[in-house]
Amino acid sequence: MVKPTGGPKDTTPPKVLNYTPDNKSTGFHSRKILITFDEYFQLKDLNKQLIVSPPLKYPPQTLIRRKTLEITLKDTLKDNSTYTFNFGNAIIDNNEGNVLKSFQYIVSTGDHIDSLSVMGHVQDAFTHDPIKNGYVELYSDLGDSTIYKKPPAYIALTDDQGNYQINNIKGGTYKIIAIGNIQTDYVYHPYVEGIGFKTKLTEITSHDTANLNVFTEQQPTLKFLKDKTTDRGEAMMVFNAPVDSLTIKPLNQPDSLKPSFTYLNYSTTGDTAFYWLNTPYLDSLRFVIFNNGKTIDTAFVHSFPNNSTARKAKKQKLLRLKIVTNAHNGFDFHQPITIGFGDPVLKYNAHKISLTLRKDTLKYTADTASLPLGFALLPASTLISDSSYTLLLLPGAFTDMFGTTNDTMKFKFTVQEPIYFGTLKLTVNLESKGHYIVQLLDGRSNIYKQVLITGSQNIFFDALVPGTYRIRLIADANNNGGWDAGDYLKNIQPEKVYYYPEGIIIRSNWDIAQTWQVK
Repeated sequence: MVKPTGGPKDTTPPKVLNYTPDNKSTGFHSRKILITFDEYFQLKDLNKQLIVSPPLKYPPQTLIRRKTLEITLKDTLKDNSTYTFNFGNAIIDNNEGNVLKSFQYIVSTGDHIDSLSVMGHVQDAFTHDPIKNGYVELYSDLGDSTIYKKPPAYIALTDDQGNYQINNIKGGTYKIIAIGNIQTDYVYHPYVEGIGFKTKLTEITSHDTANLNVFTEQQPTLKFLKDKTTDRGEAMMVFNAPVDSLTIKPLNQPDSLKPSFTYLNYSTTGDTAFYWLNTPYLDSLRFVIFNNGKTIDTAFVHSFPNNSTARKAKKQKLLRLKIVTNAHNGFDFHQPITIGFGDPVLKYNAHKISLTLRKDTLKYTADTASLPLGFALLPASTLISDSSYTLLLLPGAFTDMFGTTNDTMKFKFTVQEPIYFGTLKLTVNLESKGHYIVQLLDGRSNIYKQVLITGSQNIFFDALVPGTYRIRLIADANNNGGWDAGDYLKNIQPEKVYYYPEGIIIRSNWDIAQTWQVK
């Protein structure tokens, strides 16, 4: 004897048995819609999934009565208009969660159903990642400021692949935009939402296609957003845009707390700055922020971390400078030996820094370009694989802005064999000359190597660590060495970005040749 199996598993989504009024009805003026299914169902993420096009001022009210979905409308619908209720993937059955995908209910307040459509793909202009759950909007009011003030004539939601389709459109001329990072309503909120747009107006006369690249506009006015303390004598400041010409002026500091050294450093994205000052036991700081000589804001930070630890350590004479290095087993001999510091370093003593191969001391030159936060050793001769090296830092090799120094530190490491690395010869064929940036990206999309070119060119990337790489090309139209976003009101599109369609697999001791025809 066995338990009943219960029959085959239900794999079908709910099916519609009846509409009231009928689907694709004309002359529609009802306030209530009833849709009856063949089984019990539930609504999932309806607030996000249900899109009514043209948009309604008030969201429709929904109620489930056994197997019937009851929809109540508060709006007075526009005359001679076709309305599409797109439920996306919101309707699923009760038992197995089978989804009724892309379910739509369509009615017209006029005497016919509008039948034109537009479809396409929406992606991030820089990364080319799909824009998920973004809006694509059609405006019949063609004024430039309309998208900031009014809802669109038609709207659709992008799916997980960044694809969209707007159906039942009335023929005419439209402005097409896409909005990513949606905040609230159907209008565009600059600087916090992304935008993509067609440079020219679109005349929809049939089933059209419109692909859109979304970017975040650069806010014209630099604003200070927030600050916080991050370490002893270190404060972080965040801005709404990249900065590179800041000046910090502390306020109301007694002579005993005035620093003799300050230092500013910027994040790789440029929108975050780090400010160091060598008043080690400072509890709080009020300061004015300037950019290019103009006052931006006044800030206040308090509770600098590690102050109490620093005081205790000073009494016990245990305080030591934090040091990290890339000298470890499997060291890449193509790279310099780098040393990084937890606090800005003001001086070093070369007599207390040594690099040895077994018992032999090796000559090197010091590269101080990355001071005060970094330091590099350039060995006079190429490091040899299958050999054991020692980097020795004696006490006092480095002194930071607080006057603290390092303890004795010894790093033993071996060198990677040359056959471990691979090479890539890349031939880039461009249709026109200009300024371009070719970037080799690692598995985390970090820039591994970068080359500037002005036309078709052969590029040789050597000493590549085995792995899968991507290649990105930026059309640097203004020749400023980076990628620039667009501007909606000026009708400027973002600078074009291209990706080689496949990952480049680099293997040890392999030489790869690849040709890229960029179009």
